Amino acid sequence: MKMPPSRIKRAKEFIAGNMRLKLLSLSLAICIWSFLAFSREIRYDLTLPLELRNIPVGYSLAAKPPRGINFTLSGPSIMVEAARRSNSTVILTLRGASVPGRTTFSTLEKTLKLPEGVKVIRTSPSLLTLDLIKTPIQQPEGDQ
Repeated sequence: MKMPPSRIKRAKEFIAGNMRLKLLSLSLAICIWSFLAFSREIRYDLTLPLELRNIPVGYSLAAKPPRGINFTLSGPSIMVEAARRSNSTVILTLRGASVPGRTTFSTLEKTLKLPEGVKVIRTSPSLLTLDLIKTPIQQPEGDQ
């Protein structure tokens, strides 16, 4: 079934008519959305798994480290969401650690990739102390 030419003409006028007003409305809607998205401050609790790298050969940890580190982030909701997506693990390297001995990490929030405007307001644990001990050499069971 064909549409009469007058209906097609009215449909085109409806779509194309008042184009300035439609563009102004769209621009205003985008401005309001971006203002709300960027201005609304939120707090978000982020828990990331802990990954230890470069443990010296022949040494191990005296105690198990925590499974994860908890951070509380604060900032505009869209930026906090970006920070959440860009951080998946906390990676700590033990290269240069005193062996045997204790190594303390006190600024764990510096391991995060944070966009401008996002702050870490809490870290738990705030200090992480790792104690390296010499790993005993295991003798094969047949040697005695």
